[in-house]
Amino acid sequence: MRRIALLCGLLVLLPALGAADERAVALVEEMMQAMGGAEAWERMRFLRFDWVVERDGQTVAHVRHLWDRYDGRYRVEWTTREGKKVVALFNVNTRAGRVRVDGEEAQGEELKKQLEQAYGRFINDSYWLLMPWKLKDPAVKLEYVGETELEGRSYDLLHVSFAQVGLTPGDHYWAFLNRQTRLMERWAYFLQSYEGAPALEKATPWEWRGWADVGGLRLARERLRIGQNARIHFPVLVVLDSVDASVFDSFEAELPGGE
Repeated sequence: MRRIALLCGLLVLLPALGAADERAVALVEEMMQAMGGAEAWERMRFLRFDWVVERDGQTVAHVRHLWDRYDGRYRVEWTTREGKKVVALFNVNTRAGRVRVDGEEAQGEELKKQLEQAYGRFINDSYWLLMPWKLKDPAVKLEYVGETELEGRSYDLLHVSFAQVGLTPGDHYWAFLNRQTRLMERWAYFLQSYEGAPALEKATPWEWRGWADVGGLRLARERLRIGQNARIHFPVLVVLDSVDASVFDSFEAELPGGE
């Protein structure tokens, strides 16, 4: 409660943040440099990762991803809540592709539905991994809120919102940038599905842990939900120089770089 009260006090700054955007952009640039720099980000072509959700020590979701950032080719595999195994091969730029569900290729409206779900997996899961690298994307609004201290560490606090783009443009995020390491060590988000005005005291907080070098980039391997026994982590996380083209074309091909 003390932490929430401290953060709520910062919200009074939000109405007058227009002149602070340059400060926010400068801080994001410092953060990106601490994560390896723009050149390392541009060099990364094939990103292989698993997105795993745990609640009360039990795995409730495990999604396997492979992304060709240069050409937009994508492969994602997961098991639905009903136990159906889904493999989607598509392009994130065109959203066109093929999907197999329990060994049968989807057609017509079912294919359209499955491609939408596959694209949603790409958007959601990659954002959990790469959000700090996405803060200078077009239509992202950055506002500097101020300095704050949590558990003996000093942070610069940024408010992140969006223009009318993406799947959920009404989302709001608060990013906590460690003033010493320049890395984002936690976020708190307020999703557009919430009925009410966006406010930090209503936002859902997560710690970002396990920052490590991955192919010349610094990425965080673990997220911990503050106040609850929930965890999101990336047990497979690797940058690949090359992959066999069949992995984007054949349902039978095996994902590289991990389980």
